[in-house]
Amino acid sequence: MKMTFNQLWQIGATCLLTLNTVYAEALRDPTQPPPAFYNQAHSTDGSGLLDGPVLQSIILGANHHAAIINGQKVMLGMKYDGATLIRLNEREAILRNPDNTLKILTMDYAMQKKILSTNGQASFAKKSGQIKQ
Repeated sequence: MKMTFNQLWQIGATCLLTLNTVYAEALRDPTQPPPAFYNQAHSTDGSGLLDGPVLQSIILGANHHAAIINGQKVMLGMKYDGATLIRLNEREAILRNPDNTLKILTMDYAMQKKILSTNGQASFAKKSGQIKQ
């Protein structure tokens, strides 16, 4: 049985395409926090992993309010894991569970805001709201 050029070309192309998928590696999302972020001492079972949702970021724009919870973007008023995101501020997100209990997620790490004055000099405001110059 003699193979034609077309048949050989199809077999070769199939082998090359299969080879690429076998050796393809999954790329890590560069916007996700490092795995050590989740390995904090807040767990109740001793595993080192945090229990429940973790608030990673808050987006407060003129027309766009959202929270990043466990890597998932949740718009204000939308649901995350059955709970509705009902309130956001600079440090916390509040979720209302189906049984009307509230879950308050906070960002526990230190934040610092840079405030620009009219003369172009910057001062820094800490979490407590005090301004240092």
